[in-house]
Amino acid sequence: MPTSIALRLSRLLARHACRNMLPLRGPAGVVSFTFDDVPASACEAGAAALERHGARGTFYAAGGLTDQLEEGKPCHSEAQLRRLLADGHEVGCHSYSHIRCDILGADRLNAELERNARFLENLGVDTRRLDFAYPFGAYALGAKQICNRRFRSSRITGGGPHYGEVDLNAIQTYRLYAETAAPSYEELLAQTAARKGWLVLNTHDVENPPSRFGYTPENLEQAVKAALDAGCKVLPVGAAIDYWESQAG
Repeated sequence: MPTSIALRLSRLLARHACRNMLPLRGPAGVVSFTFDDVPASACEAGAAALERHGARGTFYAAGGLTDQLEEGKPCHSEAQLRRLLADGHEVGCHSYSHIRCDILGADRLNAELERNARFLENLGVDTRRLDFAYPFGAYALGAKQICNRRFRSSRITGGGPHYGEVDLNAIQTYRLYAETAAPSYEELLAQTAARKGWLVLNTHDVENPPSRFGYTPENLEQAVKAALDAGCKVLPVGAAIDYWESQAG
């Protein structure tokens, strides 16, 4: 495991190196709803909140959490992930064991990512166009270089919306949690719509009451409706990248 100093330096370098920049130029802003670890409630209530408005989301699954408990709440089953795919949602990739990627050596990280890719492939996911999210948002230079070779995009956590351009190897988010700090979602949504940017949201469970990392079904549905009412497109991460690339071309 790298020392704390080496890890901090690697994270700092990762912000500015191995970048894959995509311009964000289009007639409308985009909001993407993403669900980390994919609790069972996200598969059910989370997907339903999006579907009621004709929208779809991205669900970043770790195969090692299948049929397990996280924060005392049940995680997804394989059947639930297959149903998400059949209903038009995107199932993305975490590390298989839901382990931090910034502390792993190259061989172990590649093994984790390969194992999860095979898990997803067996579910019917097209692993040639796979989108990834770092567990806990933890990335460093070595991990970013490896993920750049394996994935179409890689998502971190925090940092807020993107305006003008985005590094597809470090897509930032706004945490949509039960107790989310300022600025508010409404503020960032208004800015995203006005500046035609990309706001990527991340949460976990979708139930009432939610965990400290989750959101209620009612609030999630309100967030989806607000994004559409603001004139933004609501797209999964992969479809959002397709949209921005089509506008850039």
